[in-house]
Amino acid sequence: MRSMHVTDALSAYVDGALNEGERAHVERHLETCEDCRHHLSVLRDLVTTVRSVAPVAAPEGFRAQVRARVEQIGARPAATRWWPRLPMPWRVLSAAAAVLVIGIFAVNLLRPEGPVAMREFRGPGESPAVTGDRMRSAAPSAPEGAQRAIPGQNTLALRRVIRTAQVDVEVDKVEDAAERLLRIAEEAGGFIADSSYAETNGVPHASFVLRVPVPRFAGVVASLDGVGRVARRSIHGQDVTEEFVDLEARVRNLERHEQRLLTFMDRTTKVSELLAIEQELTRVRGEVESLTGRARYLSNQSDLATLSVAVRQKTKKTSGALWDFGATLQRMQAAFVATVRQLLAGVETIAVAASALIPVLAFAAVGWVLFRRWRMARI
Repeated sequence: MRSMHVTDALSAYVDGALNEGERAHVERHLETCEDCRHHLSVLRDLVTTVRSVAPVAAPEGFRAQVRARVEQIGARPAATRWWPRLPMPWRVLSAAAAVLVIGIFAVNLLRPEGPVAMREFRGPGESPAVTGDRMRSAAPSAPEGAQRAIPGQNTLALRRVIRTAQVDVEVDKVEDAAERLLRIAEEAGGFIADSSYAETNGVPHASFVLRVPVPRFAGVVASLDGVGRVARRSIHGQDVTEEFVDLEARVRNLERHEQRLLTFMDRTTKVSELLAIEQELTRVRGEVESLTGRARYLSNQSDLATLSVAVRQKTKKTSGALWDFGATLQRMQAAFVATVRQLLAGVETIAVAASALIPVLAFAAVGWVLFRRWRMARI
Protein backbone atom coordinates (compact mmCIF):
# COMPACT_ATOMS: atom_id res chain seq x y z
CA MET A 1 0.00 0.00 0.00
CA ARG A 2 1.50 3.34 -1.07
CA SER A 3 1.58 6.35 1.32
CA MET A 4 0.13 8.87 -1.17
CA HIS A 5 -2.76 6.87 -2.70
CA VAL A 6 -4.60 3.68 -1.86
CA THR A 7 -5.67 2.76 -5.43
CA ASP A 8 -3.90 -0.62 -5.17
CA ALA A 9 -6.12 -1.60 -2.20
CA LEU A 10 -9.43 -0.34 -3.60
CA SER A 11 -10.26 -3.64 -5.38
CA ALA A 12 -9.81 -5.59 -2.15
CA TYR A 13 -11.78 -2.84 -0.30
CA VAL A 14 -14.77 -3.27 -2.65
CA ASP A 15 -14.62 -7.07 -2.34
CA GLY A 16 -14.38 -6.85 1.48
CA ALA A 17 -11.05 -8.68 1.58
CA LEU A 18 -9.26 -6.19 3.92
CA ASN A 19 -8.96 -6.58 7.65
CA GLU A 20 -10.33 -3.97 10.04
CA GLY A 21 -7.08 -2.02 10.37
CA GLU A 22 -6.49 -1.82 6.59
CA ARG A 23 -10.13 -0.96 6.00
CA ALA A 24 -9.97 1.88 8.56
CA HIS A 25 -6.81 3.24 6.97
CA VAL A 26 -8.42 3.24 3.50
CA GLU A 27 -11.52 5.02 4.77
CA ARG A 28 -9.43 7.72 6.50
CA HIS A 29 -7.47 8.24 3.28
CA LEU A 30 -10.63 8.47 1.18
CA GLU A 31 -11.90 11.35 3.39
CA THR A 32 -8.92 13.49 2.35
CA CYS A 33 -8.07 12.25 -1.24
CA GLU A 34 -10.34 13.31 -4.14
CA ASP A 35 -8.51 11.14 -6.71
CA CYS A 36 -8.92 7.95 -4.72
CA ARG A 37 -12.64 8.68 -4.12
CA HIS A 38 -13.09 9.14 -7.91
CA HIS A 39 -11.21 5.92 -8.62
CA LEU A 40 -13.40 4.08 -6.05
CA SER A 41 -16.56 5.44 -7.70
CA VAL A 42 -15.45 4.20 -11.16
CA LEU A 43 -14.51 0.82 -9.75
CA ARG A 44 -17.93 0.40 -8.06
CA ASP A 45 -19.75 1.36 -11.28
CA LEU A 46 -17.71 -1.25 -13.19
CA VAL A 47 -18.50 -3.96 -10.65
CA THR A 48 -22.20 -3.10 -10.76
CA THR A 49 -22.21 -3.28 -14.58
CA VAL A 50 -20.44 -6.65 -14.67
CA ARG A 51 -22.78 -8.13 -12.05
CA SER A 52 -25.82 -6.90 -13.96
CA VAL A 53 -24.86 -8.88 -17.13
CA ALA A 54 -26.58 -12.24 -17.46
CA PRO A 55 -24.20 -15.23 -17.60
CA VAL A 56 -23.62 -16.89 -21.05
CA ALA A 57 -23.99 -20.64 -21.09
CA ALA A 58 -21.39 -22.73 -22.94
CA PRO A 59 -22.60 -24.75 -25.98
CA GLU A 60 -23.69 -28.28 -25.34
CA GLY A 61 -20.78 -30.73 -25.54
CA PHE A 62 -18.19 -27.94 -25.47
CA ARG A 63 -16.34 -29.33 -22.47
CA ALA A 64 -16.22 -32.83 -23.94
CA GLN A 65 -14.82 -31.51 -27.22
CA VAL A 66 -12.14 -29.48 -25.44
CA ARG A 67 -11.12 -32.44 -23.30
CA ALA A 68 -10.88 -34.75 -26.36
CA ARG A 69 -8.79 -32.17 -28.20
CA VAL A 70 -6.41 -31.81 -25.27
CA GLU A 71 -6.01 -35.58 -24.99
CA GLN A 72 -5.32 -35.82 -28.74
CA ILE A 73 -2.63 -33.13 -28.58
CA GLY A 74 -1.02 -34.80 -25.56
CA ALA A 75 -0.82 -38.18 -27.34
CA ARG A 76 0.97 -36.73 -30.43
CA PRO A 77 4.78 -37.31 -30.57
CA ALA A 78 6.85 -34.28 -29.79
CA ALA A 79 9.04 -34.58 -32.94
CA THR A 80 6.75 -34.32 -35.97
CA ARG A 81 9.25 -32.90 -38.44
CA TRP A 82 10.45 -35.07 -41.37
CA TRP A 83 14.03 -34.16 -40.55
CA PRO A 84 14.60 -33.60 -36.80
CA ARG A 85 16.73 -30.71 -35.67
CA LEU A 86 20.14 -32.09 -34.70
CA PRO A 87 22.71 -30.52 -32.38
CA MET A 88 25.53 -28.61 -34.03
CA PRO A 89 28.21 -31.38 -33.64
CA TRP A 90 25.89 -33.88 -35.29
CA ARG A 91 25.21 -31.44 -38.12
CA VAL A 92 28.94 -31.03 -38.78
CA LEU A 93 29.51 -34.79 -38.73
CA SER A 94 26.55 -35.39 -41.06
CA ALA A 95 27.79 -32.77 -43.53
CA ALA A 96 31.33 -34.23 -43.48
CA ALA A 97 29.97 -37.75 -44.05
CA ALA A 98 27.82 -36.55 -46.95
CA VAL A 99 30.78 -34.78 -48.59
CA LEU A 100 32.96 -37.88 -48.16
CA VAL A 101 30.35 -40.20 -49.66
CA ILE A 102 29.73 -37.87 -52.61
CA GLY A 103 33.49 -37.56 -53.22
CA ILE A 104 34.00 -41.34 -53.22
CA PHE A 105 31.05 -41.77 -55.55
CA ALA A 106 32.40 -39.12 -57.95
CA VAL A 107 35.86 -40.74 -58.00
CA ASN A 108 34.38 -44.18 -58.68
CA LEU A 109 32.14 -42.73 -61.38
CA LEU A 110 34.88 -40.76 -63.15
CA ARG A 111 37.67 -43.28 -62.74
CA PRO A 112 38.82 -44.52 -66.20
CA GLU A 113 38.54 -48.25 -66.77
CA GLY A 114 40.70 -50.50 -68.85
CA PRO A 115 44.37 -51.48 -68.93
CA VAL A 116 46.79 -49.11 -67.31
CA ALA A 117 48.85 -48.98 -70.47
CA MET A 118 45.97 -47.31 -72.32
CA ARG A 119 45.77 -44.37 -69.90
CA GLU A 120 47.58 -41.14 -70.37
CA PHE A 121 49.46 -39.65 -67.44
CA ARG A 122 50.14 -35.94 -67.69
CA GLY A 123 51.82 -33.48 -65.44
CA PRO A 124 50.05 -30.33 -64.22
CA GLY A 125 49.27 -28.05 -67.15
CA GLU A 126 50.84 -30.39 -69.69
CA SER A 127 49.35 -30.56 -73.18
CA PRO A 128 49.02 -33.71 -75.29
CA ALA A 129 51.82 -32.57 -77.59
CA VAL A 130 54.19 -32.18 -74.66
CA THR A 131 53.28 -35.68 -73.48
CA GLY A 132 54.07 -37.12 -76.89
CA ASP A 133 57.42 -35.32 -77.05
CA ARG A 134 58.29 -36.61 -73.61
CA MET A 135 57.48 -40.17 -74.70
CA ARG A 136 59.64 -39.83 -77.79
CA SER A 137 62.50 -38.36 -75.81
CA ALA A 138 62.25 -41.25 -73.31
CA ALA A 139 62.87 -43.81 -76.07
CA PRO A 140 66.39 -45.34 -76.15
CA SER A 141 68.81 -43.18 -78.11
CA ALA A 142 71.89 -44.09 -80.07
CA PRO A 143 74.79 -45.46 -77.99
CA GLU A 144 77.62 -43.09 -77.27
CA GLY A 145 81.00 -44.59 -77.96
CA ALA A 146 81.48 -48.30 -77.54
CA GLN A 147 80.70 -48.81 -73.88
CA ARG A 148 76.93 -48.26 -73.69
CA ALA A 149 74.53 -50.59 -75.46
CA ILE A 150 70.94 -49.93 -74.35
CA PRO A 151 69.84 -47.16 -71.97
CA GLY A 152 68.10 -48.52 -68.90
CA GLN A 153 69.35 -52.08 -69.41
CA ASN A 154 69.84 -52.56 -65.65
CA THR A 155 66.11 -52.07 -64.93
CA LEU A 156 63.40 -54.66 -65.33
CA ALA A 157 62.05 -54.62 -68.86
CA LEU A 158 58.38 -53.77 -69.09
CA ARG A 159 56.16 -55.61 -71.49
CA ARG A 160 56.77 -54.33 -75.01
CA VAL A 161 54.10 -54.81 -77.65
CA ILE A 162 54.29 -53.51 -81.20
CA ARG A 163 50.83 -52.21 -82.04
CA THR A 164 49.74 -51.72 -85.63
CA ALA A 165 46.43 -50.97 -87.28
CA GLN A 166 45.15 -50.83 -90.86
CA VAL A 167 42.07 -48.73 -91.47
CA ASP A 168 40.21 -48.02 -94.72
CA VAL A 169 38.10 -44.87 -94.68
CA GLU A 170 35.67 -43.49 -97.23
CA VAL A 171 35.44 -39.69 -97.19
CA ASP A 172 33.68 -36.97 -99.11
CA LYS A 173 36.91 -35.09 -99.84
CA VAL A 174 40.46 -36.40 -99.55
CA GLU A 175 41.98 -32.96 -98.81
CA ASP A 176 39.74 -32.45 -95.79
CA ALA A 177 40.55 -35.95 -94.54
CA ALA A 178 44.30 -35.26 -94.84
CA GLU A 179 43.97 -32.12 -92.69
CA ARG A 180 41.88 -34.00 -90.17
CA LEU A 181 44.41 -36.85 -89.91
CA LEU A 182 47.27 -34.39 -89.46
CA ARG A 183 45.39 -32.68 -86.65
CA ILE A 184 44.58 -36.02 -84.97
CA ALA A 185 48.23 -37.11 -85.08
CA GLU A 186 49.53 -33.81 -83.67
CA GLU A 187 46.92 -33.66 -80.91
CA ALA A 188 47.91 -37.19 -79.86
CA GLY A 189 51.58 -36.19 -79.67
CA GLY A 190 52.52 -38.11 -82.81
CA PHE A 191 53.25 -37.35 -86.45
CA ILE A 192 52.59 -38.53 -90.00
CA ALA A 193 55.54 -40.67 -91.04
CA ASP A 194 54.51 -41.19 -94.68
CA SER A 195 51.77 -40.15 -97.09
CA SER A 196 50.93 -40.62 -100.76
CA TYR A 197 48.25 -39.37 -103.15
CA ALA A 198 46.94 -40.76 -106.43
CA GLU A 199 43.87 -40.91 -108.68
CA THR A 200 42.32 -43.96 -110.26
CA ASN A 201 39.63 -43.48 -112.91
CA GLY A 202 39.16 -39.95 -111.72
CA VAL A 203 38.62 -41.04 -108.09
CA PRO A 204 41.29 -39.62 -105.70
CA HIS A 205 42.67 -41.76 -102.93
CA ALA A 206 45.55 -41.42 -100.48
CA SER A 207 47.39 -43.36 -97.82
CA PHE A 208 48.88 -42.14 -94.57
CA VAL A 209 51.13 -43.72 -91.95
CA LEU A 210 50.59 -42.26 -88.47
CA ARG A 211 52.99 -42.79 -85.56
CA VAL A 212 51.38 -42.02 -82.22
CA PRO A 213 52.31 -42.83 -78.59
CA VAL A 214 50.96 -46.15 -77.41
CA PRO A 215 48.83 -44.63 -74.58
CA ARG A 216 46.92 -42.63 -77.23
CA PHE A 217 46.60 -45.51 -79.70
CA ALA A 218 43.04 -46.51 -78.76
CA GLY A 219 41.84 -42.90 -78.76
CA VAL A 220 43.32 -42.24 -82.21
CA VAL A 221 41.74 -45.40 -83.66
CA ALA A 222 38.37 -44.35 -82.24
CA SER A 223 38.73 -40.77 -83.57
CA LEU A 224 39.08 -42.11 -87.13
CA ASP A 225 35.30 -42.59 -87.10
CA GLY A 226 35.02 -38.81 -87.31
CA VAL A 227 37.11 -38.63 -90.47
CA GLY A 228 34.69 -40.63 -92.60
CA ARG A 229 32.98 -43.96 -92.90
CA VAL A 230 35.31 -46.71 -91.73
CA ALA A 231 35.00 -49.53 -94.27
CA ARG A 232 37.65 -51.81 -92.71
CA ARG A 233 39.58 -51.84 -89.47
CA SER A 234 42.31 -54.31 -88.52
CA ILE A 235 44.36 -54.09 -85.31
CA HIS A 236 47.38 -56.26 -84.51
CA GLY A 237 49.72 -56.61 -81.56
CA GLN A 238 53.11 -58.35 -81.48
CA ASP A 239 54.70 -59.05 -78.10
CA VAL A 240 58.48 -58.57 -78.40
CA THR A 241 59.26 -58.51 -74.69
CA GLU A 242 61.14 -61.82 -74.77
CA GLU A 243 63.22 -60.78 -77.75
CA PHE A 244 64.00 -57.39 -76.21
CA VAL A 245 65.14 -58.96 -72.91
CA ASP A 246 67.24 -61.49 -74.81
CA LEU A 247 68.92 -58.67 -76.77
CA GLU A 248 69.75 -56.83 -73.55
CA ALA A 249 71.32 -59.97 -72.05
CA ARG A 250 73.38 -60.69 -75.17
CA VAL A 251 74.62 -57.11 -75.33
CA ARG A 252 75.71 -57.22 -71.68
CA ASN A 253 77.60 -60.49 -72.24
CA LEU A 254 79.33 -59.11 -75.33
CA GLU A 255 80.33 -55.96 -73.48
CA ARG A 256 81.90 -58.02 -70.69
CA HIS A 257 83.71 -60.12 -73.28
CA GLU A 258 84.92 -56.93 -74.94
CA GLN A 259 86.31 -55.64 -71.63
CA ARG A 260 88.24 -58.90 -71.11
CA LEU A 261 89.70 -58.67 -74.62
CA LEU A 262 90.88 -55.14 -73.93
CA THR A 263 92.54 -56.37 -70.73
CA PHE A 264 94.30 -59.14 -72.67
CA MET A 265 95.46 -56.63 -75.28
CA ASP A 266 97.16 -54.54 -72.59
CA ARG A 267 99.01 -57.58 -71.27
CA THR A 268 100.12 -59.33 -74.50
CA THR A 269 103.41 -58.51 -76.25
CA LYS A 270 103.24 -60.67 -79.37
CA VAL A 271 102.11 -59.18 -82.65
CA SER A 272 100.17 -62.29 -83.66
CA GLU A 273 98.21 -62.26 -80.43
CA LEU A 274 97.50 -58.54 -80.81
CA LEU A 275 96.13 -59.12 -84.31
CA ALA A 276 93.95 -62.00 -83.13
CA ILE A 277 92.59 -59.96 -80.22
CA GLU A 278 91.91 -56.97 -82.48
CA GLN A 279 90.06 -59.19 -84.94
CA GLU A 280 87.94 -60.61 -82.11
CA LEU A 281 87.26 -57.09 -80.79
CA THR A 282 86.06 -56.04 -84.24
CA ARG A 283 83.70 -58.99 -84.41
CA VAL A 284 82.36 -58.40 -80.91
CA ARG A 285 81.87 -54.68 -81.55
CA GLY A 286 79.97 -55.47 -84.75
CA GLU A 287 77.62 -57.82 -82.92
CA VAL A 288 77.07 -55.24 -80.17
CA GLU A 289 76.17 -52.56 -82.72
CA SER A 290 73.86 -54.94 -84.56
CA LEU A 291 72.05 -56.07 -81.41
CA THR A 292 71.83 -52.49 -80.13
CA GLY A 293 70.27 -51.37 -83.39
CA ARG A 294 67.72 -54.16 -83.22
CA ALA A 295 66.87 -53.29 -79.62
CA ARG A 296 66.53 -49.62 -80.52
CA TYR A 297 64.17 -50.53 -83.37
CA LEU A 298 61.99 -52.70 -81.12
CA SER A 299 61.90 -49.96 -78.48
CA ASN A 300 60.83 -47.36 -81.03
CA GLN A 301 58.18 -49.62 -82.52
CA SER A 302 56.75 -50.50 -79.10
CA ASP A 303 56.76 -46.88 -77.85
CA LEU A 304 55.03 -45.50 -80.96
CA ALA A 305 52.13 -47.37 -82.54
CA THR A 306 51.74 -47.42 -86.32
CA LEU A 307 48.44 -46.71 -88.06
CA SER A 308 48.14 -47.21 -91.79
CA VAL A 309 45.13 -45.26 -93.01
CA ALA A 310 43.88 -45.69 -96.58
CA VAL A 311 41.57 -42.83 -97.56
CA ARG A 312 39.32 -43.17 -100.59
CA GLN A 313 36.96 -40.50 -101.83
CA LYS A 314 33.37 -41.53 -102.40
CA THR A 315 32.21 -41.69 -105.98
CA LYS A 316 29.42 -39.31 -106.84
CA LYS A 317 26.38 -41.19 -108.07
CA THR A 318 24.70 -39.59 -111.05
CA SER A 319 20.99 -40.10 -111.35
CA GLY A 320 18.44 -38.58 -113.66
CA ALA A 321 15.76 -38.67 -111.01
CA LEU A 322 14.77 -35.54 -109.10
CA TRP A 323 15.13 -37.30 -105.75
CA ASP A 324 17.69 -39.91 -104.71
CA PHE A 325 15.61 -42.04 -102.38
CA GLY A 326 18.53 -44.39 -101.57
CA ALA A 327 20.77 -41.54 -100.35
CA THR A 328 17.95 -40.13 -98.24
CA LEU A 329 17.29 -43.54 -96.74
CA GLN A 330 20.97 -43.95 -95.84
CA ARG A 331 21.03 -40.54 -94.16
CA MET A 332 17.89 -41.41 -92.18
CA GLN A 333 19.42 -44.73 -91.15
CA ALA A 334 22.65 -43.05 -90.04
CA ALA A 335 20.73 -40.45 -88.03
CA PHE A 336 18.58 -43.16 -86.42
CA VAL A 337 21.62 -45.25 -85.43
CA ALA A 338 23.39 -42.19 -84.02
CA THR A 339 20.32 -41.29 -81.94
CA VAL A 340 19.98 -44.82 -80.59
CA ARG A 341 23.67 -44.88 -79.64
CA GLN A 342 23.34 -41.59 -77.79
CA LEU A 343 20.25 -42.80 -75.93
CA LEU A 344 21.95 -46.07 -74.99
CA ALA A 345 24.98 -44.15 -73.79
CA GLY A 346 22.74 -41.99 -71.59
CA VAL A 347 20.92 -45.04 -70.20
CA GLU A 348 24.25 -46.70 -69.50
CA THR A 349 25.48 -43.63 -67.61
CA ILE A 350 22.30 -43.52 -65.53
CA ALA A 351 22.52 -47.26 -64.81
CA VAL A 352 26.16 -46.97 -63.69
CA ALA A 353 25.32 -44.00 -61.46
CA ALA A 354 22.32 -45.83 -59.96
CA SER A 355 24.36 -48.97 -59.28
CA ALA A 356 27.00 -46.87 -57.54
CA LEU A 357 24.35 -45.11 -55.40
CA ILE A 358 22.49 -48.26 -54.29
CA PRO A 359 24.93 -49.12 -51.43
CA VAL A 360 24.93 -45.50 -50.26
CA LEU A 361 21.12 -45.31 -50.24
CA ALA A 362 20.87 -48.65 -48.43
CA PHE A 363 23.21 -47.53 -45.63
CA ALA A 364 21.42 -44.18 -45.45
CA ALA A 365 18.02 -45.89 -45.13
CA VAL A 366 19.25 -48.23 -42.37
CA GLY A 367 20.81 -45.30 -40.53
CA TRP A 368 17.62 -43.26 -40.83
CA VAL A 369 15.45 -46.09 -39.46
CA LEU A 370 17.79 -46.64 -36.52
CA PHE A 371 17.91 -42.92 -35.81
CA ARG A 372 14.10 -42.62 -35.89
CA ARG A 373 13.74 -45.54 -33.49
CA TRP A 374 16.28 -43.97 -31.17
CA ARG A 375 14.39 -40.68 -31.24
CA MET A 376 11.04 -42.39 -30.58
CA ALA A 377 12.54 -44.35 -27.68
CA ARG A 378 13.66 -41.13 -26.02
CA ILE A 379 10.24 -39.46 -26.28
